Amino acid sequence: MKPKVKSELDFVYITSAGTRYLKEMDALCAEAAIQDIRENKQQKQERIMDYTDAVLKALGDMKWGVYYQSEPMQSLTMQDGAALYKINEVDRDEIERVIQGAIEECSQIKFPSSDQIKNDNTG
Repeated sequence: MKPKVKSELDFVYITSAGTRYLKEMDALCAEAAIQDIRENKQQKQERIMDYTDAVLKALGDMKWGVYYQSEPMQSLTMQDGAALYKINEVDRDEIERVIQGAIEECSQIKFPSSDQIKNDNTG
């Protein structure tokens, strides 16, 4: 005798993270939590960009520049053999990247994420 296959048709609710739920309310709650996390990350990134823009604006307003301390001047040779010196200035994109990294690092030290708090409490 062949065993009978029984099946039941029902809805499966999938969140944007790919998690599957059988109950719609569970899926809606999980999706709301996912959206909150995304919004918090986006707000944090926007704050970091605001801080970065403020620092770069202050540098620009004061006509300040950032140069490499290890080699502040670069020697350029002209056709007649005379030397021309150029300030070895750091690119604006690199300054922006470093400022963002420093702000993120400081915010993680001062305000640890919930995952880091859980790891600290369990470990």
